[in-house]
Amino acid sequence: MLYFISDTHFYHSNIVNLSAFRFEGFENRILENLEKEIKAGDILFHLGDFTWTLNDEKGFLKRWESLPCRKILILGNHDFKLKDKLLGYFDRIYPLYKIIEVEGRRFFLSHFPALDLRKKKRYLNLIGRVRELFKFSNCDLLIHGHVHRNSFNIHCGCHVFDIPCFNVNVEFTGYVPVSVYTVLKEVCLDR
Repeated sequence: MLYFISDTHFYHSNIVNLSAFRFEGFENRILENLEKEIKAGDILFHLGDFTWTLNDEKGFLKRWESLPCRKILILGNHDFKLKDKLLGYFDRIYPLYKIIEVEGRRFFLSHFPALDLRKKKRYLNLIGRVRELFKFSNCDLLIHGHVHRNSFNIHCGCHVFDIPCFNVNVEFTGYVPVSVYTVLKEVCLDR
């Protein structure tokens, strides 16, 4: 089974102050859900912002390592500084995107959406690149993270460019990994 998750932000202690949808102990909730769901032979795509540090004082990274699946990371903005050191936690790392095919549909996996409607001017070049590559690659769906749930209800703007998307940031998924079949069921892709 293929699964997707994003924005785990392990050891990002200040994120509970930045997001009304994070809580003390969110890391344990994420890991408990992964440990329940993920089986040997599964592939887990992490779409960026994995951890803030590799100092594993609470054992989160050790628990991550023990997951019995193949783990693939598409780098997020918080992963750039650690990217070479993250190889110990993933079977494969991609710098911006990965395209996969499932049941005849092309999924474009990236940390970044095709447009971020929040008033942040960072990463505009990467977001623009995602948009260009998605269209050029003739993909059916963009699966991303990066945009966090917020009280202003401002999310990604992929729809502005007619790009169907699915945000797998844990704040939108109830801190559980999302299976490829859930994506196919929830996002009706007309052919």
